Amino acid sequence: MSPRFIFALWAAKLSRLVIRLFGRDGSCVPGIIAVKLCPDFLARLKKPETLICVTGTNGKTTTSNLITSVLRKCGYEVTNNSTGSNVQGGVATALLADATLTGKPKKSIAVIEVDERSSLKVYRFITPDYLVCNNIMRDSLKRNAHTDFISYILNTALPPSVKVVLNGDDFICSHLFPDNRDRVYFGMKSEIPEGSVLASRDVVYCPECGTRLTADYVRFDHIGRIRCPGCGRSSEEPDYAVTAVDREGRRFTVSCRGEELDLRIVNDNIVNLYNCCGAVALLCEMGIEKEKIRSAFEEMKIVSSRYDHIDSGKLSITTQLSKGQNPVATARAFNYIASLPVEKKCLLIMIDDKSDNTKNSESVCWIYDTDYSALRDPSIDRIIFAGKRCRDHRLRALMAGVDPEKILTTDDLFAGAELVDCEKYENICILNDPYILKEAAQVRETIAKKGAAE
Repeated sequence: MSPRFIFALWAAKLSRLVIRLFGRDGSCVPGIIAVKLCPDFLARLKKPETLICVTGTNGKTTTSNLITSVLRKCGYEVTNNSTGSNVQGGVATALLADATLTGKPKKSIAVIEVDERSSLKVYRFITPDYLVCNNIMRDSLKRNAHTDFISYILNTALPPSVKVVLNGDDFICSHLFPDNRDRVYFGMKSEIPEGSVLASRDVVYCPECGTRLTADYVRFDHIGRIRCPGCGRSSEEPDYAVTAVDREGRRFTVSCRGEELDLRIVNDNIVNLYNCCGAVALLCEMGIEKEKIRSAFEEMKIVSSRYDHIDSGKLSITTQLSKGQNPVATARAFNYIASLPVEKKCLLIMIDDKSDNTKNSESVCWIYDTDYSALRDPSIDRIIFAGKRCRDHRLRALMAGVDPEKILTTDDLFAGAELVDCEKYENICILNDPYILKEAAQVRETIAKKGAAE
């Protein structure tokens, strides 16, 4: 065993201990130290018996946490980077945290979320047994550029021996990893939409023959049943599919290779129904008993940083993550809030990336690439944009036809809470960026105290 590797492992573990003593989680710092001291640290670190990686533009954290929760409820010991970073340093931190002083794994399974851009730096050193890919969509231009670029990275990085679980309703995702022959697809066959207009800008022409694509139906962006009239290339038929959704009864059904599995709805956002289906597909392919999956879902909950709901006095407060610089994720968050069966909502939007508006130059083009039309919904009576880019958000909302009388703005994130009229509105919805979780929690607490005092 390399002395350099042992030194890197011990130094990383010591740094993790020191960081935790100071009350910080240090999600990727120990791993960064380990890789700095030993560049092939991940290759030398022994892996658990089963290694599962989860990637894709949206839903990585939710899906990996769902898989981890089910496995733990089934009695397995699982390593997971749910509170850490999904880049190389975070992956290294998660694995070394559950390793002995000689680098041997303490747990039998690892479920690791991996950023798409980091694939070349991660799969170069570790080879997962399974990989789940939720979707490939437009994301931050400065990080992810274009879906073709991300597809190239993933196809280049992943070894052909890995079993891949892919979203068959995503025309891009379902055709990833052409050299990987062990393939499984998931999707949705319930709630078929009437619209068949392919409005996606991620994929317009068939990558095989160049013919303009058409759609049998589209759920959003390029998610649905897409086909090429030229060569016949199409979305893949799912092996695992959501076949029924009972929103009132909070149940949904997944057809698992023809066998139906009834589950409790964790969250009825269509994005999370896809995430749940992908998790179920992976668990079934691992050989986890369906009854154990069903039982685990009865107690399942979306991680609170992604979605949460509290009642305070007469107030009903819903918090939903909205990934800034990600047009599709932001539009889906708007659509979900608009779809909540509640009249007269007050919506506080805090989509603010602190790292981009502090000593930096931020591109706001993603705002104008996002569909704000859901904010026209009559149930949304008040919209408050809080943060440095509040005027850009307001302008984009106006361009989408939102009534200007509904909109308030403030540069101060915390001032957004003061603009919420808790006497007029009982249903408060907060959308926040993942980089301001602490600020969003403080704002929600302020609003909750106002509700409790009335």
